[in-house]
Amino acid sequence: MSKRRDPLLEALKEGKSYTWTMPDGGNLASMREAIKHGQTLTMSPIVNPSEIQVGDLVLVKWHQSDIFHLVGEIQGDQFLIVNSLGKINGWVSAKEILGRITNIIEPEPRPDVPIMLEQLDMAYRSLIQLEQAADDEAQRLLAIVEDLRWYADRIGIERWNKMPRSNKWSFEQNLWRLTKRAKKAVAPVPNRIHYFIDCGKECVGLASEIFALFEYNGSN
Repeated sequence: MSKRRDPLLEALKEGKSYTWTMPDGGNLASMREAIKHGQTLTMSPIVNPSEIQVGDLVLVKWHQSDIFHLVGEIQGDQFLIVNSLGKINGWVSAKEILGRITNIIEPEPRPDVPIMLEQLDMAYRSLIQLEQAADDEAQRLLAIVEDLRWYADRIGIERWNKMPRSNKWSFEQNLWRLTKRAKKAVAPVPNRIHYFIDCGKECVGLASEIFALFEYNGSN
């Protein structure tokens, strides 16, 4: 973790718990098998080392930084730190463990791809009416859904939730991120129609990349 002022570290130093939600976007790197986007996590300071259990998600002081990893094994007052992919970092004492996750709230369940596509279509149509979008803008927005349906068929149901390579989101993850945005219709810019057209086109581009990685990766 960065050495800059961090609200999580500040809370733990003060003996307080800290709650945050894992944002959409980015990759979870070596912890992607233990945590996921959209989860709301609460980290609490260590009151007694006996609280720490094998499998706990912990924040550990590691060399000149802090890492968010798992407890893989306990031997006396020593704790083996590992990531979710099985890589071993090493042993630390209890004083090096700054906090542990004490509560996890799961995100809204992700529906099947066909349902997501229907939700996206409905969200776009509502947005078109709300913004009184011009015909060409409305067509561009709705064409995104058709493009994503086309790629959903090409990628195939058996690969919707598979990452095409390490740290590359699946088609299902990208689609859910886009659908959640569209359902909320919250945009950080004045022109929401153009914002969601651009976000949708980005998702279509990612779908194209995912398909190419599955079908042509390694081909000459």
